[in-house]
Formats: sequence, structure tokens, C-alpha cells
Amino acid sequence: MWETLLVRGGYPEAFLSTEPREVLGPLVEAFVLRDASDLYRIRNPQAFRRLLGLVASQTGDLVNLSHWAEVLGISVSTVGQYLSILEESHIIRLLPPYVGGKRAELTSRPKAYFLDNGLRNYLFGGLAPLAERQDAGKVVENLVFTELFKAMDPFHDALYYWRSVSNAEVDFVLMREGRLAVFEVKAAAMKRPTIPRALRSFIQAYGPAEAFVVNTGLQEEVEVEGTPVRFVFGTDLPDLL
Repeated sequence: MWETLLVRGGYPEAFLSTEPREVLGPLVEAFVLRDASDLYRIRNPQAFRRLLGLVASQTGDLVNLSHWAEVLGISVSTVGQYLSILEESHIIRLLPPYVGGKRAELTSRPKAYFLDNGLRNYLFGGLAPLAERQDAGKVVENLVFTELFKAMDPFHDALYYWRSVSNAEVDFVLMREGRLAVFEVKAAAMKRPTIPRALRSFIQAYGPAEAFVVNTGLQEEVEVEGTPVRFVFGTDLPDLL
């Protein structure tokens, strides 16, 4: 089920279909041509369509509005407007940086993630199995984001990423009931509980209640600076959350 979600996403018809591309294609086109163009009165549907592809190709990267505007031949404000429409339509979410008061943090630009892996993969990367993909890291990271987002209480929880000016980066920081939990995602199989440098830096700076390394191949728990660090499979996330 996890492998299927990674590639096809969670729309029931796509998840169950023997030809998921034939399901996902009309979903994308219905949104771009009907919902976006008619409901939101998109004046440049071609640029809007190309922006979807850009976001899909750069899932999990820092959003660069000026670069995207240059590539698409539209204004920065229009790119921002289109991203807002994608959020309002529950296609993507912009993930803000975690700012905990440390002067060494990078605090401005969000990251973009899709709320469904199938739509993302249809737009960029294709529907090949994970083992055959060049973008396996982005695919796994996006699904972990989706699982975290689904588990959030929108009134009380918050989700971030963390990045310092020295480019130390942690994938996800979840604030729940005043407690921090941090998540690092590794697409490759792990054989021993190696703590990434950035994760160790975050633990030393903020002392989160828990830390998780989502991976394949290793289920184990160690302790760093008093914080339990659990190596878990993606399939463990629904129960953990």
C-alpha cells in the first residue's frame, strides 16, 4: 500500500486502477481547464499549467518566485496569486520555515509540496516504481509531508521545515500541543542508526520531545542529547502520528 501511495497517490480511482495515468490525466486537466480557468478566472492558463509542472519538478525545494516568474514570462505577483489558488484548491501546500529565535536560521522562503503524490508524479517524474526513479527522494519526502499534514489539527498544530544559513536542514518540524517533533526522511535503506548532522544540530539547539528518521531497512531507537531518535518505516507513520 505504501509503495502504491508513493507512485499513484491516494485518489481512490487512481490507487485502484490498472491504468492510473488515464485517471490522473483527466483529474489534472479538469482542475486546470475547468476549476482554475472558470472558478478563478485564470487569464493565462498555459502559464498556470506550466507552473504546476515547475512545482512538481521542484517539490521540497525552496520556492523562488522571481525565477519562476522569469521562466513563465509572468509577474512575481501573478506567480504568488497562482500559488495561492493552488493552495486554496488543495493541490499544494507552502511549508514555512521554523523560526525558533536562533540568529543562524534562514527565515524567509517556503517550500512547496503536493497533497497527492499521484498528481505530482503525473506532472513530473512519471509513474514508474520507486526503485526505478531518479526522483525517489522527492517522492518519499512528499508522501511523508502528506501523512504529517493529514494528521495535523489545523487549529492547534503547525508544520515547518528548518534550515540554517550554513545549509543545515531538517525536513519537517511538527509543533503539537506545545511540543516539538522533528522528522528527517531518507529514501535509501539504512543499515545502522546514523544521525544526520543537521538533525543533531536541531536537537542540540531546541531539544525536541522526539525525533524520527523515516527510512527503509531500519527500525531502532537511540538517544541524542536526551532526545529519543526513532528510526521508522513510512508505514509506521499513521500509528505514530
